Amino acid sequence: MIHILDTRQLGRPGIIAATALETSDGLALFDTGPESTFGTITGELHLLGAAPADVRHVFLSHIHFDHAGAAWQFAELGATVYVHPRGARHLLDPRKLIESATRIFGAEMERLWGRVGPIPQERLRILEDNEQVQLGSVEVRAIATPGHASHHHIYHWDDCVFGGDVAGVRIGGGPAIPPFVPPELQVEDWLQSIDKIRVLEPARLYLPHFGVVENGVGAHLDALEERVRRWSQWFLEQLRAGRDPSQLVPAFADYEAADLLAGGATQEEVEDYERADPSHMAVTAALRYWPKFHPEAIGAGGV
Repeated sequence: MIHILDTRQLGRPGIIAATALETSDGLALFDTGPESTFGTITGELHLLGAAPADVRHVFLSHIHFDHAGAAWQFAELGATVYVHPRGARHLLDPRKLIESATRIFGAEMERLWGRVGPIPQERLRILEDNEQVQLGSVEVRAIATPGHASHHHIYHWDDCVFGGDVAGVRIGGGPAIPPFVPPELQVEDWLQSIDKIRVLEPARLYLPHFGVVENGVGAHLDALEERVRRWSQWFLEQLRAGRDPSQLVPAFADYEAADLLAGGATQEEVEDYERADPSHMAVTAALRYWPKFHPEAIGAGGV
């Protein structure tokens, strides 16, 4: 059995999820949500007849706090935490990660994400690309899928994929969108990662933001790819026009909101997309991506 656990971050449902898989080797969680919602996840587990200590395995798509913030709590209760090689050192010693996030979120850090503690070496297991973990009769395979973050994994078992953020954000009845965030946005890698998911032909695609795509996984990935391409091109055109961040932040917020509404989202869902994936972060990400990877394109007529 597979269960979607709603973290109800800041009291709002349908924004951040953890996915729980029942196995004969105990419960496996795919992402944990932030530590600030550990109590909520505990309540969700109790509804399944389980407790946090029944979680024996935690598979992290990546180490951003909305996905991995509570991992150390489960590690303290005996769970093994699985992570991409590039993310491991920040789980062993999260001080630099906390400092970096504090520069973005400031005084909101604890309210948003709670406390972040280190994970002991003996509770951490690094997974390489295509490495498999046997959980009773279930075989979980980690697949390196950069683009959103260089240290990103998706996880494949049976006909299911846990897609992390590289598989997009989809809230309610809205469309699939790519969460562009600093500092590791890499468009070409993201497009290749989408192709990796396509090849698996999953029947169900689990999203941290939010829930499961059961019908039309291919259409979801097509819509996601289209926006990765179009949004990155939109930012390039703005940079060519000489727009600065003070202009780009409100301009992209309007552009994204219009795109979401055109894609079927309600106004309330547009606000939830903003909670799950703040639009201003895409500006910072794009302003780093284009000069770093394609500086020649900013002054040229095409990419």
